[in-house]
Amino acid sequence: MSASQTGNQRVFGATYMTMNNPYYHVLDAQLRAGIEARGDVLLTRDAAMDQQRQNQEIQELIDAGVSAIFMTPVEWDTSKEGVQIAASAGVPVIVVDALVQDGSLAACSVVSDNYQAGVLCAQHLLSVRDSAKILLLEHISAQSAAERIQGFKDTIMGHEGFEILGSGESDGQIENAMPVMEELLRQYPEADTLMALNDPSAFGGLAAIQGAGLSDRFLVYGVDGSPEGKALVSDRFMTATCAQFPYKVAEEAVAQAYQAIEGGCERREVIVPVELLTADNVDQYGTDGWQ
Repeated sequence: MSASQTGNQRVFGATYMTMNNPYYHVLDAQLRAGIEARGDVLLTRDAAMDQQRQNQEIQELIDAGVSAIFMTPVEWDTSKEGVQIAASAGVPVIVVDALVQDGSLAACSVVSDNYQAGVLCAQHLLSVRDSAKILLLEHISAQSAAERIQGFKDTIMGHEGFEILGSGESDGQIENAMPVMEELLRQYPEADTLMALNDPSAFGGLAAIQGAGLSDRFLVYGVDGSPEGKALVSDRFMTATCAQFPYKVAEEAVAQAYQAIEGGCERREVIVPVELLTADNVDQYGTDGWQ
């Protein structure tokens, strides 16, 4: 008898692109809370930014007898193999936080409004500056990150004086972002604005900016609404962070997972709204936890 059929207790699996990001820790904790509140169990795996490893983890979770799998794909395109493995085994996949290229293979996708996050950051920039020389910190292989940057680029497009000078790949990791930003600052010493795909990248970029003595000049935008990000916005080291709501994302994902195993999801995609946090409103959300 599989683990998912042991007694009345069901087992779920989760595999994240990385656990080297506080967002996935809080997301996992909330998924676990929602599942355990129903008397069931969650098995968590860390793909450590390796899509092949994530595909293997999906097979291992299936072998462990899970009823459904939560998946944050490492890569938008090559994650298809892992979703296909689950589909072939009849195990529904709830894609969380970042989309997969072929969403039809997943039971449901639950994501933040990533494109709008980039739009909101750009709209704020346009409202506070007459011009900007912009650097981007990206994570090209993650669709959620790509959508944030695209939303930003589309919104500033056509606005005279707002110029994207260059971009660098940070993988969404603070330790990668700092040296990449240092190099970008060497290449583009006239830069005065940073748009980062997430808060950890913004932190690494901010460290490089501070190290170069350019803090007074720079506006720094991130996406997450992490406790650290909110604190930096409150203290005016960061200009803004566009808040995701991992509690809501997790709540929706758990609801969809139970729907998937009890007859099928009513919706193929759930998009959770985001909100821009600046020094003017960030204290409403507090800096001691996520929203």
